[in-house]
Amino acid sequence: MNVKEIVREWLETHEGYDGLCNEMYECGCGLDNLMPCCDSVMDCEVAYEVKQESGEFDIIYVPGKRPKGQAKTNP
Repeated sequence: MNVKEIVREWLETHEGYDGLCNEMYECGCGLDNLMPCCDSVMDCEVAYEVKQESGEFDIIYVPGKRPKGQAKTNP
């Protein structure tokens, strides 16, 4: 098992997490395309999806765990 597989498994087994994000670089990725950048992910944090009404992206990833009671964006 490599690091990417370990991270994916951890995110999938811990409720409230949908991917990773790095606020310094304003990037994020979900389980469907985890770690696509191939750059160092040492500064990435666990994150959850937030649907955007306007902006460059429909969904962004913000650090932390999805607040209790908030539904997952993409079930």
